Amino acid sequence: MARWDYKKDIDYNAIDMQKVRGDSFLFQLLTIASFIEITSDTYAKNLSEYYDDNPKAVQWLQEDWEKEEIQHGEALKRYVLHVWPEFPWQKAYERFLELYLPLCNTGSFQPTRGLEMLARMIVETGTSTMYRAFEDYAKSLDEPVLAGLTHYIYKDEVNHYSYFDRYFKYYNQSENLGRKEILQVIVQRLKEASSEDIEMGFQSIYEIQNDAVFDRSSYELFKKELNKLAKKHYPYSMAIKMTMQPLNLNKTLETTMVPVIRGAMKVLGI
Repeated sequence: MARWDYKKDIDYNAIDMQKVRGDSFLFQLLTIASFIEITSDTYAKNLSEYYDDNPKAVQWLQEDWEKEEIQHGEALKRYVLHVWPEFPWQKAYERFLELYLPLCNTGSFQPTRGLEMLARMIVETGTSTMYRAFEDYAKSLDEPVLAGLTHYIYKDEVNHYSYFDRYFKYYNQSENLGRKEILQVIVQRLKEASSEDIEMGFQSIYEIQNDAVFDRSSYELFKKELNKLAKKHYPYSMAIKMTMQPLNLNKTLETTMVPVIRGAMKVLGI
């Protein structure tokens, strides 16, 4: 599959500025995403070291996954700076690195290669569904450039999920992981998705914009807006199906469980 190129395939000059310029929540959302995505080289290096037994996996991580993730960050950064050129993106990003890089190490990886591939599948579930929600939000704003950009990223993330799934199955041939072990990692990763990196991104923006110590109450307001976006635009059924896939459930059972889990999530306000 040919890789898209944000410099050629995204016409930033066609952005409808009136639709997005005054949307501070969108600014925060896209800026945080750009910080996280553009730092993927650190994770790619750590993953490559962890999977040094598998040259094919390392090649894919370095030549495809890393390059595509970084392009996502660069593309989002360019969108942010086109719409909000006064924002000191680099200065805020440097603050983000101060907060974020100490967390990026192999010490947080799962104890086996199969389980770590599983953890990456859950992460990619989060990113692919998140960008699908962003695309839907952009369409609701009637801003086609952002809708097109987030669609490209969404498709990449779904493809990444498929690769991590493939390598999870490869390692599971020898690890023979039970559903209990798989479910424990799924639950762990879902809990972690609350998510430190998003808060660090928001904190970096806040401190640079306000030249002040981080006020966490402002982040709580951002989270409320994020929840509103999720309730309107997040593809819950897709997320549930992707999360359940590693459990290898009977298709009839899986189909039955999706609306049950979705109903429980609504009751809990998720």
